[in-house]
Amino acid sequence: MFQIVRTIILKCHSVMPCVVFIIAIVILPNVNPSFSNTDRVKNHIYQKNQSDRKLETNIAPIPKPDLILLLGGNLVEMEGPLIRPSIEDVLPVSASTLGGLLAKEANLFIKRETSLTLNKNETLADILKRAQFSSNDLYQIAEIVSQKINVRKLGIGMNFIIGFDDYNHPVALKINQSEKLDYFIFKNELGSWKGLQAIRPIDAEFIHASGIINATLYEAAVAADVPLSALDNFMRVMGFSVDFQRQLQEGDEFELVYKKTTDRITGETLSVGDVHYVGMVLSGKPIGYYRHKNNSGSIGWYDKNGKSAVRTLMRTPVNGARLSSSYGMRKHPISGYNKLHKGVDFAVPTGTPVLAAGSGRIEIAGWNGNYGRYIRIRHNNTYQTAYAHLSSIAKGVYGGAQVDQGQVIGFVGSTGRSTGPHLHYEILVNRRQVNPMTINLPTGKNLPEIEYDRFQKTVKNVENYIEKNNVKSYARTSLN
Repeated sequence: MFQIVRTIILKCHSVMPCVVFIIAIVILPNVNPSFSNTDRVKNHIYQKNQSDRKLETNIAPIPKPDLILLLGGNLVEMEGPLIRPSIEDVLPVSASTLGGLLAKEANLFIKRETSLTLNKNETLADILKRAQFSSNDLYQIAEIVSQKINVRKLGIGMNFIIGFDDYNHPVALKINQSEKLDYFIFKNELGSWKGLQAIRPIDAEFIHASGIINATLYEAAVAADVPLSALDNFMRVMGFSVDFQRQLQEGDEFELVYKKTTDRITGETLSVGDVHYVGMVLSGKPIGYYRHKNNSGSIGWYDKNGKSAVRTLMRTPVNGARLSSSYGMRKHPISGYNKLHKGVDFAVPTGTPVLAAGSGRIEIAGWNGNYGRYIRIRHNNTYQTAYAHLSSIAKGVYGGAQVDQGQVIGFVGSTGRSTGPHLHYEILVNRRQVNPMTINLPTGKNLPEIEYDRFQKTVKNVENYIEKNNVKSYARTSLN
């Protein structure tokens, strides 16, 4: 924005006196028109001929003043916001008894405690009435509980711990708000009801499991007390590299490291199956992969060199399956004629979940003649996979839908031209069926170089646990 713009034109002719025309003077309101030392003045004289000259003077704008300084403000220093404290720094740690925590945190002493379980068709008010809370207390307690817990979704069997004072009046209760939090409601010294959250102490530890495969991987895993959820994760990761039907031999070994979380108060196991390492020894050849969380939040599985365990497609998109019919020429079990079998069949019980062999877009999801209920997925310009004879198709799976690798897309059945429950699985390359068991599939994205140092810490954490617990079998697949 200009403070002053001035243009003067001088015209001189031989037959008439010089005439000066002031074309325009523009002064912005409330601005001093005088020039300052910081003004930049430029003069230009243009001459078209000897009798016509033009003098133009431009005054550049003064920088806009700081509004605070113009209004007489003072400069002050300000610190940025403090880091938000963690929940562990704010909330107390829960105790095994109602009185144990309230004596420490609220100076309230409980004479006795009792446990009540929510029955079918009962509400919060019903269970509080059973504990002999007054009508006025019911209203206040319900209002406080509803601040942290949806009282309309209390589950049948939910446990309530009720605390009584010396006069046998109910003055406190404890509700398990979530796996990580307890909620205490108590009457303070002034007779008002208050709520207090407390963190449940949870212990997490690595568990190593291993075994030798004499019959099937499933039987060996059960003998080694491997939780089924952990075994399922193991098979999903190793399934990219291992054909469990053709490659496993007697004497092969398996192992995994998974995390187990335990409630320190009750000793109850809260979760298992969060696997951090999987390994196998196949005909003397070791294979091992580590779970790593990238900076982006995505989870990847990599060997010690950062090579991804993931392949473009899974060879076996159903867990616990037995290969009942291979790719190639065979006598058709119904027609009796020799015919090229353009896929592989996995014999599994009806209702077994079928997984998407890779991420992609659903092309077909519905009835398809002899194939029965059928799904076909396009993964890229080259690869497609097909799944036939399904008993049903999973919710949200339809033509045009996007699916992720490992997502449940349907369930094993015997629809269409079929003699029994099984999954017929095809891999198509450029729209032609190929043998899913022998095709050389490209790997997924390897570990980004920027993640390498963090990944080595992940590996070290697992190895430190193994070395600390002196697990010898682990050395065969990873540490040597």
